[in-house]
Amino acid sequence: MSNAWREFSRLARKLPMPDFSDRSTHLELPFIQPSQAQKHVTHNEGVRRLDALVQLSVLSMSEPNPPGAPDPGARYILPAGALGAWAGQPETTLAIYEGGTWSFTLPRPGWTAWVEDESLHRVFDGSGWAETGNDYQNLPYLGVQTTADATNRLAVSSEATLLTHAGAGHQLKLNKAAQDETASLLFQTGWSGRAEMGTAGSDDFEIKVSADGQSFHSALMAEATTGRVHFPQGATGVSPAEFGVGPVTTTDYAAARGLDLVANGTGLLGNRYNFPAGFAYDPQIAPNLPASFSHAGRYPGVMQMQEQLPIDPNRVYRLSSYIRQESIPGDWSDFTNGERHRHYMGLICFDRDGETIQSYHHMRYHHAGIDSLTTLAAPLAPGDTVVHLTDASGWNENATATYYRGLILFGYRNAHGFAYDRYSRLVEFDLFDAGQVDKATGTVTLNKPFPAALGNPDDPAGVWPSGTEIANSSSGSSFKYAFYSALVTAETDRWYRTTGYIGGIDRSGQNVGLNFPPEQRLPRCFGSPITRT
Repeated sequence: MSNAWREFSRLARKLPMPDFSDRSTHLELPFIQPSQAQKHVTHNEGVRRLDALVQLSVLSMSEPNPPGAPDPGARYILPAGALGAWAGQPETTLAIYEGGTWSFTLPRPGWTAWVEDESLHRVFDGSGWAETGNDYQNLPYLGVQTTADATNRLAVSSEATLLTHAGAGHQLKLNKAAQDETASLLFQTGWSGRAEMGTAGSDDFEIKVSADGQSFHSALMAEATTGRVHFPQGATGVSPAEFGVGPVTTTDYAAARGLDLVANGTGLLGNRYNFPAGFAYDPQIAPNLPASFSHAGRYPGVMQMQEQLPIDPNRVYRLSSYIRQESIPGDWSDFTNGERHRHYMGLICFDRDGETIQSYHHMRYHHAGIDSLTTLAAPLAPGDTVVHLTDASGWNENATATYYRGLILFGYRNAHGFAYDRYSRLVEFDLFDAGQVDKATGTVTLNKPFPAALGNPDDPAGVWPSGTEIANSSSGSSFKYAFYSALVTAETDRWYRTTGYIGGIDRSGQNVGLNFPPEQRLPRCFGSPITRT
């Protein structure tokens, strides 16, 4: 044997044996064999199988009866118990109608098919045709032009999102597991919450807003049990703007203050509205009125009613009330009035800006009956240490109380720009020491530089010009005990009617008890009773 033949034999032994199978592995397409006659027959058979199996779509997989006149190329997945021309074929088999007859192919794992009468894709898993999951049921996440995550399992990035009806109405449902959970719509700016509406922490419907995403304010709340709507922050637009921003009144409320200026003064609202928190509503013990309001216990401090009273300080008002001191068990023999206590009821006054008017905002020191009210003999500027007066005869010579050693300047303006002549909040105590008023020269030597806080609001440098009214400060009780003061009832367990009067404006600077202070606008009833009123 020649060397060339030996080498050829050696190389040939290293080559793999040829595959003489006449079908392809996956689709079982027929191969054209060497020296085969009528090769077109084999080729056409392969083309037909490709046409039937590639991009597979079947008409149905639940129909057991072959159609009477199938279209060429019709394909079915056979169910169990197929009949007629399909009888005896295994379940899951592919039936293909070609050339006037049915051919059958067993699927292989991984083959997919579109089932037309179900509008579903299915995949053969080796034993059956299972749904592929692209029917979009039980998806873990779904993101449309954005990425969903474990919290936001559905995420949409779009200019708008449309949810429309399918022939009738349409509901968007937000369901929570329990009453104290949250079901709401949150509106954000830059991923920070600005408004929320829904049932958060309860079944009451609420709308809240926020300017920073941290602090939310409840704008509207509807009770789940009653449907009653609340506006916790108030409401505007329900009445003309000229009416102000207070709450809207009801006919019941209007009736409850129809007799006088005190809202619910007779208990007509059926609750303790407008009375201090320490008072109780009592419809059983009352002086022939719908109810009374009682307080039990010792002096708790000044207790104010909730609403202010609009008045004209130029007029005189009659102040009436009913009072009843209930008997209290115990030994009261060591007390002057026994079990009967002293009772106080009066008014606290407020200015146009809603600020409380204290006595020292209008009181002036009087020396030997001479009013300290005078004028500046020279300009007074912040930082000055000497005050020059036109007349110092009414000023303090030796009283040591701090409120007798101060200044009150009359040139104060409220928030609306109105200037007062006998009311001022430009007051400060302890500005000079006793003995520092020289009445001969009309000078007051200050113990500290004149404070900028008392400067002239009409002058950029705070300088008060000559001629400005000024007085030596004073102080006293700020309350107007116009109903009664230190009242002791004659008997317990009996109703008494009290009557007092207040009216006119006190311009004396001495804080007259039954006059309104200067700049009186809105008083409020107060008291420190241990009584039933």
